[in-house]
Amino acid sequence: MTDISNPTDNNQFHIYETDDSITITFSSTMENIDRTCEETTRFLIELFKRLESFHSNKFKCEEKYFKKELKQEIEYSEKLKSNLFAIQLVMREGLTNAVRHGNCFNVAKIVRCYVKIDQKQMLIVEIEDQGDGFNWKREQSKNIKDLDDDSDHGRGLMIMEQYFSRYWYNERGNKLTLEKNI
Repeated sequence: MTDISNPTDNNQFHIYETDDSITITFSSTMENIDRTCEETTRFLIELFKRLESFHSNKFKCEEKYFKKELKQEIEYSEKLKSNLFAIQLVMREGLTNAVRHGNCFNVAKIVRCYVKIDQKQMLIVEIEDQGDGFNWKREQSKNIKDLDDDSDHGRGLMIMEQYFSRYWYNERGNKLTLEKNI
């Protein structure tokens, strides 16, 4: 477990890590979104390395017995690596929405980002802000044709749907849960 804190006058950034998850809480700034994405990428890459190292050692010890299992785990690690772009894209979209729309750039309000890989090789991402929420089901029903070509927002749910297996918000509309089969 790692707990890294770096609070300043108006800016908080806290990281809590376990072997299979990372939780980051931060003040609502765009810079903290960048840092959250960087820390999450670092965590996932370290997780890949641990998986590969563990399975490499396991393979050396009992090659015949673990050959099939090792092959599956290496394929899983490679799939996870190949999905880093999609993971970061969707996370950045969700975090930006939390800071921009949920917390309205109010640095006194906190965003919580939780990332975990479960035993079923499912990546779970939760992003929660302290805003009032929104009617995500109404937004979800919009079509790409309904968007203004010049608009710099309104495509987030479509991006989430494209790159992740499932997504949903809580009833209030201020907590996003994303799942991706790896």
